[in-house]
Amino acid sequence: MTHGSLFSGIGGFELGAMLAGIRTVWSCEIEPFQRAVLKERFNSTKQYDDITKLSYPEKVDIISGGFPCQDISIAGKGKGITGKRSGLWSEMYRIIGEVRPKYVIIENSPMLTVRGFERVLADLSKIGYDAEWQCLSGTTFGIQQGRQRIYCIAYSSEELSECSSKTQVFRKFNVSGQLSRIYPGWKNRRDIPQPRTYGKSNDLPNQLDRVGSLGNAVMPVVAWYLFFCITMHHKMKTNN
Repeated sequence: MTHGSLFSGIGGFELGAMLAGIRTVWSCEIEPFQRAVLKERFNSTKQYDDITKLSYPEKVDIISGGFPCQDISIAGKGKGITGKRSGLWSEMYRIIGEVRPKYVIIENSPMLTVRGFERVLADLSKIGYDAEWQCLSGTTFGIQQGRQRIYCIAYSSEELSECSSKTQVFRKFNVSGQLSRIYPGWKNRRDIPQPRTYGKSNDLPNQLDRVGSLGNAVMPVVAWYLFFCITMHHKMKTNN
């Protein structure tokens, strides 16, 4: 399967896709520092910068994107999905409609559920996508980071119609079993070192938020889990 990344940041979704054996064909990120990181780590991936100027990128099976949460987050002013920054959902929605991927991954603040999620689901439904969602944090995966985010996986009606019956896309996560596949030597949660920090903000070390883009990055292990769920769902379809 292939992957295209919107609002890419420093490539959390790209790394998760790579761990799942999925190639990222293109990424879209407007900030120069983040693009430099992507160029260094994923130099074979085509780069786009301004999502408002991006039109009909290459066809891919999966599109991921954590559209800006500033107007949605509890720390923001509460303008919701119509705000200047979070309103960029409309651009992500436009590109989904242009590319028509089999699957879409959406990441945002849990406050999206009361500040625009109905708009996201309605938009996806208009173009033939069903969706499932969960709130996840690093602690779900044995990582010392309790910052919750909402993750939505949408799948096209064409993808669903080829399954003999509707099957949930999210899978039960086996920490010791599945993490050992991407972290050799993993045994249990006690293997994770405690974070060294004198203070924290939003369950992140204070210093981390001040280092370019790390504080807002999607955790690669969470991204890997989402891609794992998709590949398992897709295999069930192809086996039917």
